[in-house]
Amino acid sequence: MKEIITENEVSRRSVLKGAAAGAAALTVGGVGASTLGASAASAATVNVSFGSNNSNGPGPEQDAAWTAAAKAEGINVALNVVDHNNFQNNINSYLQGTPDNVFDWFSGYRMQFFAEKGLLTPIDDLWKKIGSNYTAGFTGASTGLDGKKYLVPTDWYPWAIHYRKSVWKKAGVNPASIKTIADLINACKVFKSKGLVPIAQADKGGWEAQGVFDIINMRTNGFKFHMDLTAGRASWTDPRVQKVFAAWKSLLPYSSAHPLDLGDQDAGKLVIQKKAAMIIMGSFTSGLYSKADYPDLALIPFPIIAAANGTDSIDAPIDGVLASTTAASNLPASEALMEFIGSTKFSGIIQAISPGLFANKNSSVPSDPFIQSQVKLVNSTKHVAQFFDRDSRPDFAGPIFGPALQKFLTGGDSKAIASNLKAQWDALPPA
Repeated sequence: MKEIITENEVSRRSVLKGAAAGAAALTVGGVGASTLGASAASAATVNVSFGSNNSNGPGPEQDAAWTAAAKAEGINVALNVVDHNNFQNNINSYLQGTPDNVFDWFSGYRMQFFAEKGLLTPIDDLWKKIGSNYTAGFTGASTGLDGKKYLVPTDWYPWAIHYRKSVWKKAGVNPASIKTIADLINACKVFKSKGLVPIAQADKGGWEAQGVFDIINMRTNGFKFHMDLTAGRASWTDPRVQKVFAAWKSLLPYSSAHPLDLGDQDAGKLVIQKKAAMIIMGSFTSGLYSKADYPDLALIPFPIIAAANGTDSIDAPIDGVLASTTAASNLPASEALMEFIGSTKFSGIIQAISPGLFANKNSSVPSDPFIQSQVKLVNSTKHVAQFFDRDSRPDFAGPIFGPALQKFLTGGDSKAIASNLKAQWDALPPA
């Protein structure tokens, strides 16, 4: 696994910096022309099946909009929408059964893992047409260990502390004052005294807390140790793991009392409803906000725990679409759909519903302050990780690590949890 992670680290460190740097040169404005190839657009109507994990709002609205636009391009999409968490938890069985031709998924180790197992169809010919639309970093993030291309990257988003400006102002908390974890705890005490849940913590899906573990680990032990841990080069019984749990434990008195009852949307809505002061989540949480509430949304980086690490690392995952094994028998149609999803027309459709940052360097970058704050955050970061369940083995992250964090959040002993994680990692078959 060492070679996998080492190769990934190089592309991850550059990928979002390249995207952000390219953003400065873009003209913010209307939707650009579609990059859909003339051969696909002018051919007879094609039919493609698509597996979507975009079940949470505003996902259904987005899916309806882009599939209608694809139809106008001559691509009929048979959409198969599955609950987001169920999709992630059952991805291995899905891909080994009769999957849709194209499906939503992620870059990094989780893409490479399934490519190595022969559960994906390479799309090198498509990349010959679309490669100029992406920075070298995004290109690397779309490449398997065999050197073949598998992913068409779509969007990306950093993880940070998200909050409503009006709530913090009313409570008398200045976000600029949150420099260290001690500052964060002091702010949480203020929020709690005002009758707010300081931190809306979700983990009903078993993945939400993984991002919190990531950032606390990187702040406590640094980027390299975090990546070593996800790769199995560092042991779960290493004393540094206990430092992560100890730092996290200091925040639990200020977090949601029943996190396993809350999904990411539930927790996000607590912030929107001004019942919670903040959520530590990816910037996709912005999709929950109405147009009226959206200008009140802001973010700050998770604060310093160990001075040596500062705030030099973040999670900033890349989403995209992949071709399953069934795409091989429907490849021209599947690649036409993937080309459309990677186009500026697609990104413009999605941005009109929920503003975000897209991988295609020709896509417009919204000028609103929240989007610009994401770009600024990435520009100020030295190290970019994906997300625990994308940087580690999927047969460990989902079925093993996720439940372990749920046990921790409900009062489990951190040393026993770490010992069990080591035993289960050691029992895994070779990757």
